[in-house]
Amino acid sequence: MRNLLYVFIVVIMVAIGCKPSVPSRYIQPEEMEDILYDYFVAQAMARQSSQNEYGYRSQLYFQAVLKKHQITEADFDSSLVYYYGRSEKFKEVFHNLKDRISNDALSLGASIGEINRYSQYSSNGDTANIWSGPTSEFLFVAPPYNRLSFEQKIDTAYHRGDSFLFNFETIFLYQSGTKDGVACVLVGYDNDSVATFTTSIFNTGLSQVRIPGDTLHNIRSMKGFIYLDRGNEQTQSMKLMWVNKLQLVRFHDRRYKK
Repeated sequence: MRNLLYVFIVVIMVAIGCKPSVPSRYIQPEEMEDILYDYFVAQAMARQSSQNEYGYRSQLYFQAVLKKHQITEADFDSSLVYYYGRSEKFKEVFHNLKDRISNDALSLGASIGEINRYSQYSSNGDTANIWSGPTSEFLFVAPPYNRLSFEQKIDTAYHRGDSFLFNFETIFLYQSGTKDGVACVLVGYDNDSVATFTTSIFNTGLSQVRIPGDTLHNIRSMKGFIYLDRGNEQTQSMKLMWVNKLQLVRFHDRRYKK
């Protein structure tokens, strides 16, 4: 009886400790991370070319990535289909990939222009970056990973007349299909009204949502989201949007500052 109990305990512990592995016919998570990283680098390089050459160079560099990793496009596509059907596995790959890309963002072609103007500001002062959420995230079209939501805490540091700039960079990694994202900020005021501010996202680069100051009412709430839409296309090709350098910049209007 003791032997049977021991065997039962060992089986349970093994079952709990072992995660389902990726079948060998698909690209394994570690290699998929490396391939997607190189793909990201290749696309950043392609974006440095002229608009007329971008499509050609994008495909050329993609083929170079496949050759480097000694895989075919069919291998890559079939593995993406596998991961797309298992979002948790895809998320694990992106978690590691996100850190690597964040560290190398500038060297891979990220903007050092307007979006970095506010990086020096703390949460104090008339101009302040008050963003408290993650500064970067991967979105892909499979729910719930197609939406980044946030809610900003409103306290005594907010004054009547404050204006805001929701600022971030986006980089699309699409094999095919229409790029279709949206950013939305909803601001609630002390008269129970809610104002909505949105911008469409369909290109790699800087995206901004501007929220003008209201000199008549105080802000009571602020929340919003960034959303990546699948559209009517149901293909399983890679559709990712890298959101980086998230900022929410507050500008005090000195006339109304307490």
